[in-house]
Amino acid sequence: MMRMGAKGRIRLLSLVLFVAIAIVWALFYAVISGQIADNATSQMTQVAGQIIERLGSEFLRAENMLGRLTRDADVMELAAGRAPELVFPLAVKIEDELDTGSGSPDFIENIIVYAPDSHYHRLTGSLGNKACARLGKILADENLPRHLAVALEGESYIGYADHIQLGDNNGIVAILIEEENVLELIRAYDQSGSLKVLISAGGEPVTANTGQLDIFSADDPGRPVIHSRLGITPFEVSVAADARYLDAAGLYFTIVAIVTAVLIGIVLLLYSGVLNQQFFKPMVKTIDSIENLNTDIAGVTLPPVQSAEFDRLIEKINAMLRNLETKNIEVKSAELRAVTAEIEKHRALIIALKKQINAHLMINTLEGISTLVDRGEYDKAQTIETGLITLLQYAHNKDEYISIWDEWDILERFVVILNIRYEDKLNVDFDFDDHLMWYVMPRMMLQPLIENAVMHGFDKPDENSRITVKAELTGKTVTFTVSDNGFGMSEKKLMALRESLNTIPDTSQGFTGVALLNIKNRLSHYYGDAAGLQIHSVSGEGTSVIITIPPDKGGRE
Repeated sequence: MMRMGAKGRIRLLSLVLFVAIAIVWALFYAVISGQIADNATSQMTQVAGQIIERLGSEFLRAENMLGRLTRDADVMELAAGRAPELVFPLAVKIEDELDTGSGSPDFIENIIVYAPDSHYHRLTGSLGNKACARLGKILADENLPRHLAVALEGESYIGYADHIQLGDNNGIVAILIEEENVLELIRAYDQSGSLKVLISAGGEPVTANTGQLDIFSADDPGRPVIHSRLGITPFEVSVAADARYLDAAGLYFTIVAIVTAVLIGIVLLLYSGVLNQQFFKPMVKTIDSIENLNTDIAGVTLPPVQSAEFDRLIEKINAMLRNLETKNIEVKSAELRAVTAEIEKHRALIIALKKQINAHLMINTLEGISTLVDRGEYDKAQTIETGLITLLQYAHNKDEYISIWDEWDILERFVVILNIRYEDKLNVDFDFDDHLMWYVMPRMMLQPLIENAVMHGFDKPDENSRITVKAELTGKTVTFTVSDNGFGMSEKKLMALRESLNTIPDTSQGFTGVALLNIKNRLSHYYGDAAGLQIHSVSGEGTSVIITIPPDKGGRE
């Protein structure tokens, strides 16, 4: 089967990305549209309950007041015509009760007391004399109902009326609630107008917030939500959700979803076109050139790809290739001059171990450069590119040993690259003993440990992510400690990692085990049993790797 090239992989990845976005958006629409309908119904049901509770409270307060007034001695005296001077004190008393009660002080509009001879006393409200007289005639001519629904002075009122027991003749107390007060209360809760509310008594409609009393007819669709009696009053309330409102909400969301999906598609297409032209094509050409690079041919270089950013990188890589070629020639010359096969074997081992680390560093750094170029952060990409060249030149220096303080300087350059990649969210502290400035150590011994701490200690570094690199001289030992406050490892995983250091590398465990085994093998080559490597880790607290070597001021060949 033919191996898929880089261009084919990128196209396949783009197709998979588009399909995944479409599927996620479809699932999102299906779930959210259902939730919107459910939430709208739930919200309207909740509002309906609040309206019924408030109406029930107000109507029950009116009915309780009617019951108290029909039994009040002063009201009886006033209705009997024996104490007209009680009008003002009674009015003040009722106004105080309305103002200090739990309900709205303006809900109950008019309270009128009628004597048996049709004389009346208006205790509260602004109803005119003609309207009061007309209401008295209505109450006297008909069997006294428990509830009222009457139009007076161009306004609609609903309320209650009851007898005052005065012996042979009875007076009447009437409490009127202006219909507009009821509708205003409903509107205060149903500000969107998504509910239909009908108040009825004895099966007959009294008022509705829509202005139509047949709101549940076939010509006026609505889905009933709640049907309830208002406490012990004769009034009942029916609340319906307007189906057209729900349909309009669903249609609005559908339109918004479609428009958003189209806009996202257009943006993705434009973005993918620019990304393909400015990044993917040059990257594919660069990758193809690297994959087809024959390092066995002397003077081989990578061709330019007509992209300023990638061409600068290619220039650096070509310079690196020339340096590598020079280094390889030097190594081969050294191998030819070697007096024993053991020296040849050791040199080959060290070169292989260093390349293993450098390859991983280069891959991760190129990924960071690609991300920055994708975001248009070219200055940061160039900074990483320059740092990468410096690190690669340092790694391939022919001298296998380096001053510990020079190693510290290289590590700080490496941390600068990491912080550009992770948006300055990584905190790395260095604590090197001043006495170590005169001592040397093998190259590339600590950089893989810092890289491991970042990659495996944190899912995504943040402001709390911290790595500490410490070097100290204690007696006849130089100790290096690289610790992090990341995820740490379980005891089982830690034991498995320690065990893997005594076997051949297992790439299935990732770069962590390979890098540590690499370092252990180099320590063994340079110092034998005089060096050591220890790993300590606690799940949820972090990991520490400790390297010990004998002090060395002169280096060794």
